Amino acid sequence: RHMNNNDEEDSPACFVVAVEGLDGSGKSTLVRKLTEGMQSSTHQSPDHVYSCATPSKSLSPFRPVFDRRGGPIARAFYMCSNYILQYEIRKAARAINNKGGSSGVTSTQDIPVFVVDRFFSSTCAYTIGWKNTAGTPAESIDNLPDSLFKWPPDLKPPDLMLILDVSDNVRRERVTSRAEVSPLVSPGGGRGSPKEDDGPPPASRHNPWDDRLSNDEELGQRIVAAHRRTIGPQCVETIDANGPSNEVAEAALKVVRDELTKKKVSLNNENNMLNGDAASRPITLAITGTHCSGKRTLGMRLAEILGWRFDPELGDILRPDTLVADCHKIGDGRSGGREDWDDFVHREECKRDEESGSETCNRVVETWHIGNLAWALQRMPSASNESVLKARAQSALREEVRRRSILFVHLQISPDTPVRRRKNEPGNAARLPMVDELAECTGLHDALDTQGLKLLSHSAQKIGLPLLVLKNDADGKEAIDSILTEIVAFVNPNQVRPGDTA
Repeated sequence: RHMNNNDEEDSPACFVVAVEGLDGSGKSTLVRKLTEGMQSSTHQSPDHVYSCATPSKSLSPFRPVFDRRGGPIARAFYMCSNYILQYEIRKAARAINNKGGSSGVTSTQDIPVFVVDRFFSSTCAYTIGWKNTAGTPAESIDNLPDSLFKWPPDLKPPDLMLILDVSDNVRRERVTSRAEVSPLVSPGGGRGSPKEDDGPPPASRHNPWDDRLSNDEELGQRIVAAHRRTIGPQCVETIDANGPSNEVAEAALKVVRDELTKKKVSLNNENNMLNGDAASRPITLAITGTHCSGKRTLGMRLAEILGWRFDPELGDILRPDTLVADCHKIGDGRSGGREDWDDFVHREECKRDEESGSETCNRVVETWHIGNLAWALQRMPSASNESVLKARAQSALREEVRRRSILFVHLQISPDTPVRRRKNEPGNAARLPMVDELAECTGLHDALDTQGLKLLSHSAQKIGLPLLVLKNDADGKEAIDSILTEIVAFVNPNQVRPGDTA
């Protein structure tokens, strides 16, 4: 996780295909044939198409140890192997990207493709499907909560997940014809069932899961049902794997080609947007800053001057209604439920982005994703939270870049300014009650101004978005007019009036 978190904000361009299915469904064969087919049918360089598995080769020496132990320690091993595989994929993808120059891949033709034999979905499905872990019949797996099937937020899901659907008879025929392997080695991505529940030694000379699946038909049904509930991959397709391997590979290759083409088109569009096409689209102007920095006052005035829509800070809008309706279940960042509250605000902000994406009007947004991120980190300042929250904020920004041009304005103030403005404007104090005004305003300044600007600068530079930083400690009409003049001068070169877009 530490290695992945350090790379999260610099994730290289690549295309990942995860092949999932029961033991004996033909995953390894399909991975090999897809790798070969991708190199010839898409004109990819052999150096740009990789086959890999969970656990990866780097963990092969340790795998038998954990398989013998079984139980939670084996599942932990396979879960960890998912993160290590992600790290290795990123490392290889970055090496390919860097061959295109200092800016990375110069052509979407160069996108490295990774075909993976099992990934997190197997870790999840085999854990839920194993009768002694879940005890859930196949027909009731659909009633389990979605949260059980979600990819972890700090583990990037594949672009495409293929589920191999095979009848039990065909699967058994393939199992009996496989080369002999040690019964102590359990192939695949993350099962590790409790050793004490394995019963007598396997009847076959193959891996224990061959026997478990043969002795319990419902086990396979539960695992496949869990695979189909997976939430995270961009696309999930089921492939009929009952036929000859060449026919199965041909059907799967068509799906892969289609999804890879979509990925390349998306990356091309994003590159065009970041390299000049942005001026033809409506604008989102985000105003950030700490408490009492003037975001709303200036945002509303700016929207009025430009004729744009103004979207106020969502956390401030949602807080009163949410707390009354849900009896403080979500929380306000000062009492319980902080994590749920920040997740809720993020989801609602993304919904508002999507709704505005169908409109041609320009808009001014108060606080927005980077501001919400700074608030969340101020409430939950742990390293693990930071990586997850940063990743989802970056993802939200990239989604908005596909729809609109983005401009950032950050308002800087000193820690004593909000104390003065809270005294002069009673409404500010009512919106955010404090016990020790100076101490709490100083803490917010460190989190939302100093650290907030750091986050904003990094994001703007990373994605290539314009950023204007202004000091706003002065009060009065003349000071407001001066700040507005600077912002308008910053916006005008990028402004597109509604109706100007094609």
